[in-house]
Amino acid sequence: MIDIHIHTTHSDGTKTVEEILKQAEQIGLDYISITDHENCKAYREIEEKNLKQYYHGTLIPGVELKACYKGKIIDILGYGIDVNKIQQWSDEFYKDKTHAKIQTKYLKKRYEIFQQMGCTLTPYEELNWDPNHDWANIVIYDEIKSHPENQAKCPEDLWESFDNYKYRYCYREDSIFYIDKSTDTPSVEEIIKQIHHAGGLAFLAHVYVYNWAKDKKALIDDLMCNYDFDGMECYYSEFSEEQTQYALEVCEKRGLYKSGGSDYHGDKKPGISLGTGRGNLQIPNEIIRTWGRR
Repeated sequence: MIDIHIHTTHSDGTKTVEEILKQAEQIGLDYISITDHENCKAYREIEEKNLKQYYHGTLIPGVELKACYKGKIIDILGYGIDVNKIQQWSDEFYKDKTHAKIQTKYLKKRYEIFQQMGCTLTPYEELNWDPNHDWANIVIYDEIKSHPENQAKCPEDLWESFDNYKYRYCYREDSIFYIDKSTDTPSVEEIIKQIHHAGGLAFLAHVYVYNWAKDKKALIDDLMCNYDFDGMECYYSEFSEEQTQYALEVCEKRGLYKSGGSDYHGDKKPGISLGTGRGNLQIPNEIIRTWGRR
């Protein structure tokens, strides 16, 4: 069994690298990949602290990178990468667009929107967050939820879950929560280019969560026809059996590789477990064993 979509405290997960490795060993995962956002620092830590002693399965070097697609943001997973090359590229690309600068800008905008909605908020200057490591969307969502009286002022589905807030509102151009991030985000072509330059394979991540796309099949077709993807994430915690089956069929027809993972974030995504997602995942090792046979 595998899980090759995992986040640690080096991005927006709540579990340390050591905790992830120990947990993967405990539940018997044969293959894992830590795919933190925009960085490969987990792998540096693994080498420096000799953390391989905690996990005896196969660790596939990975990363998850945001990309701008027609004004929208999608995620691309890179596997089998030279983590030093990806880290070097990320450091260079974001040197004038640091995490702290970008997330501070986004948090201020989100804060103002909820303020205009009449929501109860902690004074901005008193918000307890770390611009260098925290994510604006998570910070503001947790802040809104910390005041129960805000429920009456928010759409029901937004209040229901962070994923609803992120994908149904923040990513839709017709939503007041939408922010154009194209100037802060590399293009799809650039991300795939960098993954390939680092010797890796580029996979389209969790395509069905992009609720701004009304026709997911058309979105998949456009992305797979017009960009140099190597594969697609077919198994995912939020996918239905029908969605998984369609993704698998697309990969078979197009000769693309398949991947899958829980998108485990620890406490940030309650109900999603390492390896099994929402209890709906049992990803076969065989999908990885076919990589390189195209």
